[in-house]
Amino acid sequence: MDVECAEERITGDSKSPAMGYDLRIWGRFVNQRDPLGIELIMRELEAHGQRGTFFVEAIGSYSFGMDGLTNVCQALHSRGHDVQLHVHPVQRRADWHTRGEARVSDDIADYPVEEQARLLLEGRDLLVRAGVPASELLGYRAGNFGANNDTWRAMKLAGLVLSSNYNPCYFNKNCKMQYPGARLGLFETPEKGVYELPVTNFIEPTKRFRHLQITAVTLDEIKHCLLRYRALGVKEVTLVTHSFEFYFLDSAEARRGYPNRLNVERLRGLCRFLKENSRDFEVDTVGSLARRLADASPEADESEPPSLQFPHSNAIHHARRVVEQAYKRVAQRLTFG
Repeated sequence: MDVECAEERITGDSKSPAMGYDLRIWGRFVNQRDPLGIELIMRELEAHGQRGTFFVEAIGSYSFGMDGLTNVCQALHSRGHDVQLHVHPVQRRADWHTRGEARVSDDIADYPVEEQARLLLEGRDLLVRAGVPASELLGYRAGNFGANNDTWRAMKLAGLVLSSNYNPCYFNKNCKMQYPGARLGLFETPEKGVYELPVTNFIEPTKRFRHLQITAVTLDEIKHCLLRYRALGVKEVTLVTHSFEFYFLDSAEARRGYPNRLNVERLRGLCRFLKENSRDFEVDTVGSLARRLADASPEADESEPPSLQFPHSNAIHHARRVVEQAYKRVAQRLTFG
């Protein structure tokens, strides 16, 4: 789970306001009894005896307050969930437009390796100040998956072990990682002692990559991929979601929002499927995997398939997704009138 606030955003003539911890991470709305953000996610995981990894964005604490970051980290950590590092450089000054400033790049790949390392160290130190034990901070997820090969070097300089940024779905967007030794599952990077846990993708009938993100794929597609990756002998599958994927935001100013029930059902169905098939699938955290990697280098698995053998979705699953995504758009319009 990527856990983050939001900076000001300009789209054409419209401007979206900056949103802090209450709205963007907790999902607290005046018209909802229960929060719809990380509390909901934790509750669903815990109901099925599972823990999650929450990549918590740290730099935004300069804009939205250290107390907010501390409350988030302590809530997650106290309930046994895994907290790892997430960085969005633009959130250092989330109100950049109001200040009349230029927007800085939000992709860490756009910074030289030394600056990348400084950002990682700064973010890690902020999470430590927020109460996360330094010894547990070993993993990193870049904002927008916007990392490059230098990021692995920066992680080594910052003492981080496990990256989760290699994402074929974003190769034509923000992710600038390219490596001939990449695999479908965990692989060691060119920086010895730094490993990559790729974001899991499949190939659509349209021949495009799509990653396993709760809001972007159906539950059937997730199940299909889990079974296909297991059949291929791939040991690690990485799914993605965000703290804000389980509600529709009506108005940031009025603090009004509504549950995204379809996404909630996808998360709940996934947790149920993993619990019911616990003999075949183990729910692990980035922190636990990173600690094992740091303690002992794994033996190379020559039987693992090469990186291009991605599973394919089928036309039925694809068609169902088109229908479900359309349903969400209609539900949002009907909810907000």
